[in-house]
Amino acid sequence: MPRLKDTTTFKKTKRFIKQLIGEDVRIKPQIKRANTIRFGDWCLDPENINENSIIYSLGVGEDVEFDLGIIEKFGTKVHAFDPTPNTIEWLTNQDYPEQFIFHPYGIASKNETMKLFPRVNKRGKKSNAMFSVVEEGDVKNDAVEVQMKKLQTVMNELGHQKIDVLKMDIEASEYSVIADVVNSKVEIDQILVEFHHRFKSVGNEMTIEAVNMLNKAGYKIFFISDLGREYSFIKNH
Repeated sequence: MPRLKDTTTFKKTKRFIKQLIGEDVRIKPQIKRANTIRFGDWCLDPENINENSIIYSLGVGEDVEFDLGIIEKFGTKVHAFDPTPNTIEWLTNQDYPEQFIFHPYGIASKNETMKLFPRVNKRGKKSNAMFSVVEEGDVKNDAVEVQMKKLQTVMNELGHQKIDVLKMDIEASEYSVIADVVNSKVEIDQILVEFHHRFKSVGNEMTIEAVNMLNKAGYKIFFISDLGREYSFIKNH
């Protein structure tokens, strides 16, 4: 039997309360898709996904459920990106299928080195796997310098003209990456993103602005997870 906090009812109720007190955005799915598939809290439309699709997974940490699920379901390659030292070390000790292609750098709005700070949970414990551009708590001395590249730069290097699915779990860096993607007019069919407006230094307005930006670029929301963190967008063609 699942724990209460893991049930859909609990998660939806928690999000509703957060919306009432202004801690979550009041955004709903904008279109319906006839068939969708789930990998944990991630959801995509499988209609045009096959073994030749181009899948980018930004942000790995120590959770590759999405990546391995895609590989098992479609037999396609997944290009995974994560610049954090602990994740790079962890992945080197794992045995993954050949379709899982790991790149030891991150995606940002510029080609540069960047400081990332470990996430800190409610008990004050610093994470070894999750790092963010957001500095919250006493983490200044724990920052790591990592290599970042623009999405268009990476696509050029890998010889990709378009991306079928771009999944982003990049701890508040999604806002600048979304702006860069839209401004660069990168061709992407589906964008799956975890928004981090729950971070105190981020806030709801940044997520609202990002959604509006994607809407103007032709993307519509077809899924929002029960806790309101993971969103799925698809491009209208």
